[in-house]
Amino acid sequence: MSFSTGYRSAAAFLCAAALGSLTACAGTTTSDESTGGSTSARSTAPAVEAPPNGIEVKTSTDIYNLSHAANAKAGSSRQQMSRSNASSDLRVSATECTGTVKLTDLGSYDLVLQGDEAWIKPDSALAKWMNGEAGENLLESGTWYHGTLDNHFVQSLTSYCHTDAFTSPDTLDTSTKVSKGTVTTLDGQRVIPVVMEANGETVKWYAAVTGEPYLVAQVSSHEDMTDVTYSDFGTPVNAQKPSGDVREAPEN
Repeated sequence: MSFSTGYRSAAAFLCAAALGSLTACAGTTTSDESTGGSTSARSTAPAVEAPPNGIEVKTSTDIYNLSHAANAKAGSSRQQMSRSNASSDLRVSATECTGTVKLTDLGSYDLVLQGDEAWIKPDSALAKWMNGEAGENLLESGTWYHGTLDNHFVQSLTSYCHTDAFTSPDTLDTSTKVSKGTVTTLDGQRVIPVVMEANGETVKWYAAVTGEPYLVAQVSSHEDMTDVTYSDFGTPVNAQKPSGDVREAPEN
């Protein structure tokens, strides 16, 4: 059983689009001026903003690269993801991850990741489904299961923790076709979108134009691709190792 997910890479978007399927790629989209839409992205009245950072005058490739680098430099962030078959709310750094993942129609689980060790706690629905898949009662709901990242069970369920975004932030080269939209407002934050189109689908990455040039959201037009919002940059993750009844994760 595998729940692996990738929502960060522009290359993944292009690869999947070329194959006619975008189920493993990043982002979701709202309409704005950069693609001929009639409304700005989730506009709200902005709060007091930091000074402009000038990123909007950069090339689209530079905006993409600088915003991903800014997120990595922050050292940690809250990452809230949603797509048609899953959602997650995680706090992530290069070495830690903690939060909840919900798998549509299957159940949900809490997770804690510290280095190469992880703890997973499935709810009753997910434990029941996994036991059915395995053909035996491997899991109990509400119980923490511990293992390392070389365990397939642990590896699959921690795949939503994109710790590599802090150690190897995604980049584009100048040969990748992306365009720069116009400055707009997204959840009260002034941002500029970088837009990629492939196979009739669109994905956008929104970079803040004030303060640090953080990547604050990824959005795409395909229902099976993920929406991701980023916030709480630099806030310590403080993933806490569970106490009490902790069991070893199943091997299969």
